[in-house]
Amino acid sequence: MTRLGQIFTLLLLILSVAFFVASVVVNASHKDLRSQVADFQSRQKSLETTIDELKKAAEVNKTLLAQEQVARRVSLAALQTQLDTEREKNQQANTQLNDLNSKNTQATQSLAQTLAELKRITSENDLLKQEIDKIITDRNGQRRTVISLTDELNTLKSKKIDLDAEIKNLREQSTLFQALADTRGAALAAAGVKDPEDVPPSDLKGVVLAVGQDQSVEVSVGRDDGLRAGHQLDIFRNGSYLGRIEIRTIADDKAVGKILPTYRKGFIQAGDRVASKVY
Repeated sequence: MTRLGQIFTLLLLILSVAFFVASVVVNASHKDLRSQVADFQSRQKSLETTIDELKKAAEVNKTLLAQEQVARRVSLAALQTQLDTEREKNQQANTQLNDLNSKNTQATQSLAQTLAELKRITSENDLLKQEIDKIITDRNGQRRTVISLTDELNTLKSKKIDLDAEIKNLREQSTLFQALADTRGAALAAAGVKDPEDVPPSDLKGVVLAVGQDQSVEVSVGRDDGLRAGHQLDIFRNGSYLGRIEIRTIADDKAVGKILPTYRKGFIQAGDRVASKVY
């Protein structure tokens, strides 16, 4: 039972005593006053004793109640202090939560930007891979082409070496034949006989390179084409016959001749056609 319940019980007891006294007073009018007075006095003493005890008990209860109230105030103050502390902690926690939410939002936005950048870089990387694959394919094709061309070049070099050797051999033979021809021609000329074989090739063709003031004509054919000193060539332009020259000096790829006046039919100039016979 709490202190407040004990106080209510004490008050009920006091009221009961008062009601009992009133009852005794009411009944006293029908009994002997002395006996009633004695009895009343006895009861009064008993009630006074009881009241004293009740007062003492009330004082004790009052003291206990005051102590309990003080203890409750102290406990309430402690609880209020703890509540304030918890509220402050809760406020700090809310502030930290708001900061964390803000940081989380920033981190989410940064993550979204990073993912977008990663997607872009991945796309570019795929394009670069495709470009690299294409370059590798092209390089492999070019490498095969280079290998093929290298093989072809080596073949051509080998053929060139063979042709150079053949040309050297032919030049040596040509020099020998030229020496023999010159020797034969000189011998025939000394004997006053003209060499019937000393004529230019029948299919010899060329162009006039230059015309000198001394009636000399430079042509684009020479010793390599079978031309020799003393050979005669006809000159024409667009089907028109212009005259004839006689070769005086000769080189491997060109020669210089003199215009024969008796055969001249027109003005000779650079670019005119030269042949061993008129076509």
